[in-house]
Amino acid sequence: MTSTRGKSDMTLSLKRNQGLDSSVSAANATNRPSLTQGAAKGKSDKDVYLEKRMLKPAFANSFHVWGLVVGAVISGEFSGFNTGYAYGLGSMIVAHVFCSVLMITVSLNLTELATAMPFASGCAAYASAAFNGAVACFIGYAYTFDMVFIGAQVTNFIGVCLQLIFGTNIQYNVGYYFLTIFMCHGINFYPKVYFNVVTATTAISCLLVVIPLFVAAPHFDFKDAFLTTIVAADGTITTSTDFLPFGIEGVINCSPLALYLLICFECLPCCVEETQDVKTAIPRGMLAANITLVVLSWIAMVVCAGMPPGVSVLQTALLPYSSILSTVFKLSNQQAVTLISFPSIFASQLAIYYATTRYIYGLSRGGYMPPILSLTTSEGAPYTAMAATSLMFCALSLFLQYSPVTNTGYIFLTMGSIFALTAYIVQPILYIRLKFRLPSLPRPFNMKMGGIVPALINLIIACGILIGMVYLNPIWRVCLLGIAIGYALLVPFYLLVVRHYLKDSPEKMFIKRQLNSIMNESMRSSRQSSGSESMKT
Repeated sequence: MTSTRGKSDMTLSLKRNQGLDSSVSAANATNRPSLTQGAAKGKSDKDVYLEKRMLKPAFANSFHVWGLVVGAVISGEFSGFNTGYAYGLGSMIVAHVFCSVLMITVSLNLTELATAMPFASGCAAYASAAFNGAVACFIGYAYTFDMVFIGAQVTNFIGVCLQLIFGTNIQYNVGYYFLTIFMCHGINFYPKVYFNVVTATTAISCLLVVIPLFVAAPHFDFKDAFLTTIVAADGTITTSTDFLPFGIEGVINCSPLALYLLICFECLPCCVEETQDVKTAIPRGMLAANITLVVLSWIAMVVCAGMPPGVSVLQTALLPYSSILSTVFKLSNQQAVTLISFPSIFASQLAIYYATTRYIYGLSRGGYMPPILSLTTSEGAPYTAMAATSLMFCALSLFLQYSPVTNTGYIFLTMGSIFALTAYIVQPILYIRLKFRLPSLPRPFNMKMGGIVPALINLIIACGILIGMVYLNPIWRVCLLGIAIGYALLVPFYLLVVRHYLKDSPEKMFIKRQLNSIMNESMRSSRQSSGSESMKT
């Protein structure tokens, strides 16, 4: 908990350096960087720079935060995870226990950091405060490309879904990519509309996870859920009812698929600058999102395994819900059945598109990406970051469709997972470092030193998944090597280019004020100690 004097000092400092948005209350001003003060004569270059990069005054509440975080993840409850049934439901259960704990521990630390340093650049801002700009550049790009690769895969998936709904040829999927990306682009021009749309779509998607399985519940068979088909090296096919038919290797191989049920929850920080009352809306929204995702992911994973037509068929199904409903109710209209999965995929595309634009905007505003990418409209929409996101989603979706490599989709999932895991590994290190480097940082959601425990748990699980998959899977080794080369090239790029263009962004000024505050406090304590010793003498 912060002292009254600390809050007052921070508020005065924000007023001097940035100006406070008149729509934000004085109490909330202590937690929010303001970029919305009107232009006036005699503005410095820094002020002019920031005035061209103003997001819309805070609008989102805890329901919108919930809608964004759950929306980014919800498509994973409808497809992708079912591939893990090939290793046995028991393996998926153990892997998902670890992934659920990973999400909860990351969320606890991320919520504390997001409310203490409410900037759209998220972990890049935290890294800059904890270490330096090079680490901020590293983790900022990791989070961004995590969203880009998963977002491209979701865009490609929504094209396949619309292809099934309309019964068209695969060549028309390109049109579906452009259409859905254009819809995301258009909605994002009006942030208020966006938050309402993504929250409503997410709520509908949550209902569609539960209702079809509830209706088909009488057909659930617990024994069938744990049947695992094993193909031996000589081609012999057998079935096993063992809880872990492939042992620890099966659990490790299931980990990315179990994580797919939850991945992208880390998009939380991207909305903080557009959220009202950050100190309460962010914790409440993230808590509700965690509860929702844990419940829905376990329902989808366990219940689907025991449904007809059985795990041996479901593990290869593109849309397991469609296969279940078609078999249980003997439905021949695949278009109507596929409609059940569409809202969730569109919700994820909307949420991940938004998160990508805000990460690009935040990194650009801070100088880690070209400054042009953080320009905003009069409505507060980062239109250049939106254009960049649209181009990347389109390009990568086209690459997914026309790539001659048959497992390109799996490679994209692997790339996104590695970027996410590296971010999960760095984030707890930042958290622990900031606990000691900025101990007096105002933290509206403060776990005190107890927050170090979930940070260490998070670090151990993320390292375990990454090391295990790299050891067992050659595709992961190749992808990690490619990403490592990219990170290595990022070092000279930062040293030769980026560090010369770092701007006096709100994040940088905030960090300077915190470090100056600590230095001044240390000097005051030193003087008081010297004065006391003099009086005794």
